[in-house]
Amino acid sequence: MVSALPDVYSQKFEIIPYAGYQTSAVIPSVNGDFRVNDGKNFGISLDIGSPDGGYKFYLSYSHQGSFLTLDSADIIRDVCDLAVHSISFGAMYEFFQGDMIVPFARLGLGTTIYQPVDSEIDYERVMHFNIAGGTKIFLNDHFGFRLQAGMVLPLFFEGFLFEEGAPPPGEGMKTKISGIYGDFTAGLIARF
Repeated sequence: MVSALPDVYSQKFEIIPYAGYQTSAVIPSVNGDFRVNDGKNFGISLDIGSPDGGYKFYLSYSHQGSFLTLDSADIIRDVCDLAVHSISFGAMYEFFQGDMIVPFARLGLGTTIYQPVDSEIDYERVMHFNIAGGTKIFLNDHFGFRLQAGMVLPLFFEGFLFEEGAPPPGEGMKTKISGIYGDFTAGLIARF
């Protein structure tokens, strides 16, 4: 146990508050196309990993204030104000460790929560996958900036599937990736 202590203390933590812009997303339905409209977003990320290796883990949260519209037969109507919350975790790889400019790529999964504001409509929670890339620019060993562009792929549940006969019968869950959106953010890095 004592030999594991240096490994714990050699980890670097980065706390990164960020803000930016999130694109709109279209979610097809039987009633028409729901649109989660674009707008500003903000959040925080915690990155942890060894300063010597390029691999790190991250946990992040983002919030976007938006509104939901429904496009049905070319008639667009407002449905409600909407808060979009995203919680993600995953792995990232940083290139050129120790340099002032550190490009990175990250891949993760998590949940997106579509929460109507001041409405009788219930919230929707879906699983998502995400991919992002960007650059960290360090001013010194403890402070810097992060620029990031990412894409989130929400996975919507469509029901259960039961099949009989050929090809081989099966059962399972039917899902679709829908409501894909991107985000572009800038953040401040505090590294400990």
